Amino acid sequence: SNDINFSKAMLYKTVCSDLSDLENVNYDVLVFFSPAGITSLFENFPKFKQNETRIAVFGATTAKAAEAAGLQIDIAAPKPEAPSMTMALEQYIKKNNKK
Repeated sequence: SNDINFSKAMLYKTVCSDLSDLENVNYDVLVFFSPAGITSLFENFPKFKQNETRIAVFGATTAKAAEAAGLQIDIAAPKPEAPSMTMALEQYIKKNNKK
């Protein structure tokens, strides 16, 4: 309305949150939806050891980042039998919690 020439642009920068207050917390499963999550894990916890923690990843690029970081992937999605992370987690739990 003011006769100003402009172009719209979407700008963003993904940054890692400071999670250092969680240093002594252990989780059964860590779920990653992007390579940035893998980066954040090691920026916050450079001495992270996977031990018994299961690693879940969504997508090929996230899986590649996890493998490059030396993590063992236990749960992956999407797959034909598990197109969502929820389904992949449910199938993993059912399979591994049989008595």
